[in-house]
Amino acid sequence: MAKKIAFIDLMFRWPPSGGASLDIKEVASRLRKRGFDVKLFAPYFTEYLPRGVIEAKPSFPVETIPFNKFTFNFYHLPKKIKKQVDKFKPDFVYIADGYNLKPWVLSAFSGYNTFFRFYAYEILCITYNLINEKGENCNNSLFLDYRKCIRCKFQNNGVIKAFAKILMNKKTDPFYLLLSQEFIASLSFLSSYPERVRSILKKTNGIIVYNNYLKSLLAGINDNIMVFPSGVDTKTFKPEQKIKNRKKVILMTGRTSYSPKGFSVLRNACKELLRKRDDFLLYFTADPEFEINNLEEKEKNNFIFIDWVPQSRLPLLYNNSDICVVPSTWREPFGITAIEAMACGKPVIASKIGGLEEIIEDGKNGFFIEPGNVRSLMQKLEILLENEDMRIRMGEEGRKKAEREYDWDKIIDNFYMPLFKNI
Repeated sequence: MAKKIAFIDLMFRWPPSGGASLDIKEVASRLRKRGFDVKLFAPYFTEYLPRGVIEAKPSFPVETIPFNKFTFNFYHLPKKIKKQVDKFKPDFVYIADGYNLKPWVLSAFSGYNTFFRFYAYEILCITYNLINEKGENCNNSLFLDYRKCIRCKFQNNGVIKAFAKILMNKKTDPFYLLLSQEFIASLSFLSSYPERVRSILKKTNGIIVYNNYLKSLLAGINDNIMVFPSGVDTKTFKPEQKIKNRKKVILMTGRTSYSPKGFSVLRNACKELLRKRDDFLLYFTADPEFEINNLEEKEKNNFIFIDWVPQSRLPLLYNNSDICVVPSTWREPFGITAIEAMACGKPVIASKIGGLEEIIEDGKNGFFIEPGNVRSLMQKLEILLENEDMRIRMGEEGRKKAEREYDWDKIIDNFYMPLFKNI
């Protein structure tokens, strides 16, 4: 009889809006092909974010469970989800994406074999990204110095008062409304929250993270913290014939409207390049509402904004580029756009930070730059713009590494199959 895996994802929607949902879809669907009986459980709660909205069916069953602002909290959420999961009678429970409420869900499954995934920094930071009030990468977390974390985010204002003000402001960014609601609903404002989460995480069979830095932040919380890579479908993301352009194409994909992704660094580097040469175009993707302000006339001819691109069109976008750039200024938990570009045979220039440090081999499949270094990025871009042979060679090396280390089938066989077979 096939072993059953219940995936619980508090953010899931399909089609996906980012790498976290895509990642869990690949894991669930490929484990299903290998004989596991899988089912994903997700809340249907569309305040602030369309979580649980399924507009196209993924290749595995998904059950959505309705919630509202009064039930999406530490008390009702675990109970309602567990009630539905119990009916499935799984052998394993895998808790994927979510924010501060995610540990409470884990606590409801103490009698099960459970795994808890950190796709990014989630419960370690109130705003998810480990960036302090000055916009700098932060070495603190809720587990290290809770009071410092609270002071950082609320700048010595009362927590409840500050969040009530945010929640009453309908013009506030939906992402921060989401975080605010969940911060209150999870009781994260209580000083006892970090210790309670520690005790919950200690009891899970294993914690899955995506880079060694995150593993170090969780040291001592659980005896089994595993670093798993994310992956890429190398049969879909593969080198194809490039449309010949008069100008070379520099590409940045992902949420360029999110400032820690570093678009301003790339834009400034390309502005400097335009003073010297006019033989390139900068293509970048972003949410439809994203706007670039104060474009100079020459920039308008060279900087091409592309609306949010569905996953099915991304390979074409990569294949019609010459150089891909991941100029993040924050500690990227992994760096999915880098391996997508590599799989399509493109050289990658990336910031030497976070998970990107474990993907790029400087001088072999791309170049590193120090985060935020405009001049260094401009210089690396110029080297690759000038040298077609180098672009081709680095692209070939990137493709080899993507096939060798990041192909989804290999990741499933090397990491996930042993995980679920050994218990």
